[in-house]
Amino acid sequence: MVCLLFMSRMLIRMTNCFLSSSIIEKLFQTNPQHGIAYFFFDGRDGQKELQLHHNLIRALISQVSHKRYGGIPAELVTLYNHCGDYQQPSVNQLQNTLEHILDGFSHTYIVIDALDECIEQEKTLSWVNKIISDTGQKPRKLHVAIASRPLQNIQKIFRKLDPYCIDVAEATENKDIVSYLNVQMESKFLEYDEEVRRKIQTELAKHADGS
Repeated sequence: MVCLLFMSRMLIRMTNCFLSSSIIEKLFQTNPQHGIAYFFFDGRDGQKELQLHHNLIRALISQVSHKRYGGIPAELVTLYNHCGDYQQPSVNQLQNTLEHILDGFSHTYIVIDALDECIEQEKTLSWVNKIISDTGQKPRKLHVAIASRPLQNIQKIFRKLDPYCIDVAEATENKDIVSYLNVQMESKFLEYDEEVRRKIQTELAKHADGS
């Protein structure tokens, strides 16, 4: 199952991964025994390492490995023995290793935030397409939630997967967005009186589509 959350760039910046963080928190509360992993692409200057596809895969491997084994899984030992001390594994090797580890879970939940901030989108899109397609041939159940601006290349791939799409930019009354705005008004705009804070909140909600 794939859930795709479309939102404007302004909304992604404004919420600071609030929606994805809420999903992750809920997953850990309700499915602690399942495989759970997440990654936030960070498009800010100086954060290039958090914009690369292979670091997404490495982060997911690290998280699900610890969840399943509490340490180093046999699949990683095999990969290390194959590559040795001085050779970095290829992206394909990392992806295959991740898939083998995921096979050990009955259910796995992966949350990817701000996919549009990835500078290797085609690699990530191709990988997501592959793991979703492969899941139909395996006993494991894979659940993927991805947040992104509705870029054409991203929409094209996910249209094939027939995901459950939510256009957050068109739902400014969404309770998660409203909750986030309330928190921000109470914590970061205390120097303004109530009327000014209300006006700021109204304007942010009104322009959440980036207009």
